[in-house]
Amino acid sequence: MPVEVIFPKVDMDMSSGTIADWHISAGETVKKGDALFDIETDKATMEVESPGTGTLHFVRAKQGDVIAVGQVIAWIFAENEQVIAPEGVVPGPSDMPNDMPDPTAEAPENGAGSETARVPNQRQSLDSGGTRATPLARRVAQKRGIDLAHVSGSGPRGRITRADVAAVPQNPGNGNVALQPVAINASGKTGAEQTARELGLGYTATPVSKMRSVIARRLTESNSTVPHFYLNADVAIDALLTMRAQMNAALAGTGAKKISVNDLLIKACAAALKAVPEANASWDGDTIIKYDDAHISVAVAIAGGLVTPVVRNAQKKDIQTISAEIADLVERAKTGKLSSKEYQGGSFSLSNLGMYGVKSFNAIINPPESMILAVGQGTQQFVPDTQGNPRSATIMHVCLSCDHRVVDGILGAVWLKKFRQLIENPAAMMLN
Repeated sequence: MPVEVIFPKVDMDMSSGTIADWHISAGETVKKGDALFDIETDKATMEVESPGTGTLHFVRAKQGDVIAVGQVIAWIFAENEQVIAPEGVVPGPSDMPNDMPDPTAEAPENGAGSETARVPNQRQSLDSGGTRATPLARRVAQKRGIDLAHVSGSGPRGRITRADVAAVPQNPGNGNVALQPVAINASGKTGAEQTARELGLGYTATPVSKMRSVIARRLTESNSTVPHFYLNADVAIDALLTMRAQMNAALAGTGAKKISVNDLLIKACAAALKAVPEANASWDGDTIIKYDDAHISVAVAIAGGLVTPVVRNAQKKDIQTISAEIADLVERAKTGKLSSKEYQGGSFSLSNLGMYGVKSFNAIINPPESMILAVGQGTQQFVPDTQGNPRSATIMHVCLSCDHRVVDGILGAVWLKKFRQLIENPAAMMLN
């Protein structure tokens, strides 16, 4: 019996998803555990492994299709297994082995009324001109005005994928061929494209990915419906940097990962939530959910958007454990390997842009969390000492965004004061 390829549920609240890319085409062989196709969710693009070994046939979904969870989208036939169309499946020419009759042979010459009659032309167009590329890669390349002859493929047998096209810089000097402007999704139009056309401005219309669309919707809802207020503070981090240097010196030669400032910030956020548990809460309509532990969501930039992997029970973990855990989460986030449980259920968010030279910024709350801390770059400044004399210090600006339905001004200020104390006296956080 052929092995069914079933569209999996990779998110807890997922009912459908989008086929981002196929790694294997109909008629090609695949081994169990090999990458078969990618699913695009609102958080990441996840790789789905083949459930069997054999030849892929009767593929019922193409790149860009939205598929319901549990739907059978293809079948894998073992070596020497007779290829017979499953019940209810009308095969197209691309489904048929060479020794099977083509069920569309009697189709009208112009192909009218027969969707399957167009399949050979579609498959021929994939690999014509000596350039192998997925259909999605070709569509994205066309919309961006990119000549695929200048793109290197990372897929099977050098096939160009959407990720390969996305990695090409939009640069007039890279050999790209300009195409006519392409219309984008009509929902949420701002008039930018129409104005660009009317003024003759050069531009490229890039389709909005599912991840970017969901990010836009959720953050718009958060900014519009959650009553934000902001608390700002300057924090001296010299003691923190000294402790970090001492830790890394002690770890030298052990093979352990070096401790980062971000690792220490995660620990400080968790310790402050433990000290001020009333702030470790979420709004849930007619109830307020107060968490027993500090689950710190950490904003991580990935291709096409943002994801927030969660360090669970961070107040109970030592710095080395946090450091190793967040390194693993970030690496898997960037390759689309996180499970839904690993980026949902946070109780507090941390967004650090200091490494990009950002001095300060205000962050939008990630519902249903009630607070997010925006961290800027540490800079050398002169500040007064206890006698009023100037001294040099490394000052980091932070901004705490709060949901006023859950966290009042005083409560937010108390939490921020505790966080500042922990950063400026970092040995105290090691006692938590």
